[in-house]
Amino acid sequence: MLKIDEQLLNESKGMIGQPLEDAILNLTSIKEFHYDSFGALLPIDLILITKKRAQNLIFSITQKYWGNVDLFLLATLQETTIDLENANDRLEAFFSSPSGKKAIWDYITIHNRLEFDNLIGLVFGKEIRIPKAKSVGGLRQVYLYQVGNKYFTHSTLNDNQEFWDVLFIKKSYSLFMQTPLDSIHNANYLIKHFKLLLESHFTLNQSVIITNHLISYLDNENLRSYHLKELHLFNLISHFNGGKRHFRKVDSLIEEIIASWGNGKWALSEKEYTLLCYIQAITAAAHNDTARVIEYGKYLIANDRLINHAIELFLEYSDVLPNLKPESNSIVKRYDKNYLEQIFYILIDALVQNSKFQEVVDLLKQHEIASCISLYEYLNREQFDQDAIFKIEATVQRDIAYLVHNSPQHVIQSVEIWLQNYQDDKSHYYEIAFMTSKHICNLLKSLFVTEHYELFEKLMEVYKKYLQIDVHFGDLRDFVSAHVKS
Repeated sequence: MLKIDEQLLNESKGMIGQPLEDAILNLTSIKEFHYDSFGALLPIDLILITKKRAQNLIFSITQKYWGNVDLFLLATLQETTIDLENANDRLEAFFSSPSGKKAIWDYITIHNRLEFDNLIGLVFGKEIRIPKAKSVGGLRQVYLYQVGNKYFTHSTLNDNQEFWDVLFIKKSYSLFMQTPLDSIHNANYLIKHFKLLLESHFTLNQSVIITNHLISYLDNENLRSYHLKELHLFNLISHFNGGKRHFRKVDSLIEEIIASWGNGKWALSEKEYTLLCYIQAITAAAHNDTARVIEYGKYLIANDRLINHAIELFLEYSDVLPNLKPESNSIVKRYDKNYLEQIFYILIDALVQNSKFQEVVDLLKQHEIASCISLYEYLNREQFDQDAIFKIEATVQRDIAYLVHNSPQHVIQSVEIWLQNYQDDKSHYYEIAFMTSKHICNLLKSLFVTEHYELFEKLMEVYKKYLQIDVHFGDLRDFVSAHVKS
């Protein structure tokens, strides 16, 4: 533990809020450190330490708390293939050898954090997963970031857990406010961890405001760089996920990002443009701006842009794209749980609102995931196939069976339960039924206008039988009536 950690713990008595603020204020008489939108700042010279001191501190604290297997941990490890009789001997040998100290240092400098699971992997060469709620030796994590030729380290203990988390937040904030961005190794990883802890101990609104203030300050104080661009994108995502008040600022933030990073050495890549277009499509749908939904939706599906960049986007921006497994076999589902199904869902809705019905049918013919495989196969059949039309109802029945019983073995019973509950807005089936009903009504409008009457009639029959939501059906009936009269 650093001297500053011990001093702050003792003076605040392990409490956060004003007691911690007062303890921090007592560290320095420099007035500039006393006032900020996030309270008092910690002096940078008290946070950063030399490499040798960091190595000794990390090694000593891990040895102190994780250097032997206690009775509680013994019970946890019994489910693994670790040789428990010799576990403590292995740990002792690891900590007493220079190679053990080097292994810990090498790991934490690469990953920026060390937990007990990771230590076990280093010592025994086996991966284990211990529930985060379980205490292991009193130490939860050790963190390390290189800053220039010095190091920022922090240990979080199980005692006074909230205090250690908030102190890490305060340290990180103070570090960013006093240090050039390009001197902090893995700065983007640090700020993501900072934001994650902020959301755990402050309201979502507070965390977005604090993060936005910090990134605005960094923007003013640092030269253009890849790291600064990444922070701009991170701030955008913070607002995108930050609730209605901050969601309204997304469009203006995107305009600023494109204006700042549209060209030059650090210009936005196609992957980053894809991220921006995805966010713009979703915000446009929320504002019912159908022209922009069509513009961005078409960009995302053209040349499989969204698919091609999905893995990179998941790795870097996992809190943006909904990434449950796509279900192209199903038509009864939550369309907002997979990024690609979501885009087709809002794109088709926008096309229908703009009377672009043939474009909807073209999407159904070109992409299985735009509806489901049974509709795709029907529209692309090379010759008459009477069975193709009946597969649609079988698809819906199977979907319902999986939703109700997670099995196709009890279709009749599943359908009965579904029919009794899906129209009840308090039922957990309602949201799925509502989204599916809206989607199918958009397909029915498109099929009717483009004169795919056989498919329209069958899909209408299936819809009325299993999925009818009155508000959507009433709108569909009025649409068909108006189209016939015209």
